[in-house]
Amino acid sequence: MASIWEPSLFNQLITNKDKEMKRKALLAAAAALMVMSSCNKESTIPSVSTGQKVSIDVSIVSKLTPTKVSGEANTSSQAYHTADEAAINNLQVFVFAGDALDGYAAVESGSTEVECTAGTRDIYCIVNAPSLSEIRTKAALLATTSSLAEDSDNFEMVGYKAGQQITREGSSQFTVEVSRIASKIVVKAIQNALKVQGPMTVRRVYITNVAGEINYGLDNIPDAQGVWFNKGGYQVSNNLGSFTQDLDQSAEVASGDSYSVGHYFYAYPNDNAYVPYNNSGWVPKRTLLVVQIEYNGALYDYPVDLGVDLEPNKMYVINNLKLVNLGNPDDGGEGGEDEENIVSGASVEVDVQVVDWGLILLGDERGEIII
Repeated sequence: MASIWEPSLFNQLITNKDKEMKRKALLAAAAALMVMSSCNKESTIPSVSTGQKVSIDVSIVSKLTPTKVSGEANTSSQAYHTADEAAINNLQVFVFAGDALDGYAAVESGSTEVECTAGTRDIYCIVNAPSLSEIRTKAALLATTSSLAEDSDNFEMVGYKAGQQITREGSSQFTVEVSRIASKIVVKAIQNALKVQGPMTVRRVYITNVAGEINYGLDNIPDAQGVWFNKGGYQVSNNLGSFTQDLDQSAEVASGDSYSVGHYFYAYPNDNAYVPYNNSGWVPKRTLLVVQIEYNGALYDYPVDLGVDLEPNKMYVINNLKLVNLGNPDDGGEGGEDEENIVSGASVEVDVQVVDWGLILLGDERGEIII
């Protein structure tokens, strides 16, 4: 699985100055939103290292117009999302000297100051997470668990820049890029190409085997005792609402026509292989898309293997899900063969497109950090 610590879609704007210099907010003329630090609730801790102190100013500048995270299925066949996927509720900045914490600050908007010592430092940025102010080592930060359930307001994001030289004099430029931990699955269209002919009605669209947690190091996908949602099928008491399913649909689709209402879902990274139904018990397995239709008064399920691992900050777009033969007869229960055993290629034709999940910038027009 690709690491989210690789360059991606976010930039932070940071300026390094002497402690004696007056701290100031950095203004970007092209920014769509910026809140000055005088309006902020800030949190800082002293540097844990000894030595000459340096101040780093951190500013949040958002360029995107926020929208809503959770809600009804997307009614636009062209849009990929209606989520507040770019909103920044808070930012936590960690400066590490080796494994030891050298500086920390948290800010909800605008700007704040991180105090650390000069030298070669690793800078980590965590966005939209609960307070991590008790963290004292890099290892502890990377081992801390992120929860998908916490993303119901805004998505958690992570990023870092290693080996940066922080000095009292002069300046250097670099970019800290952060991106979402979650993956996104989009269904743009479902086509009625049934050989039996006649109209069908789309009843449910949802995802199963949804990983609900992962560490900030992104190398510890949960085991069977960890947090999972919709294990083996739709679960009434173990789901994340519109994050994982669109239920009670009633879209009738004539033979040869397409149902073009977009559906979008969110999951945490999952690199497990596909495993068919086994009555000996559920095990971690690949995230599946399931479409349920009604035809001639009976319900049929179409579990679809996307054929890929879910990676952080990736969007998996199904441009068209073509139903050819009737799927698995629905047994009326939670999970089971009807929801876990994928239908053959002769029944479903699927086109999956994998793309980076949008473009989001924090910072000035170039997304710069200046130290």
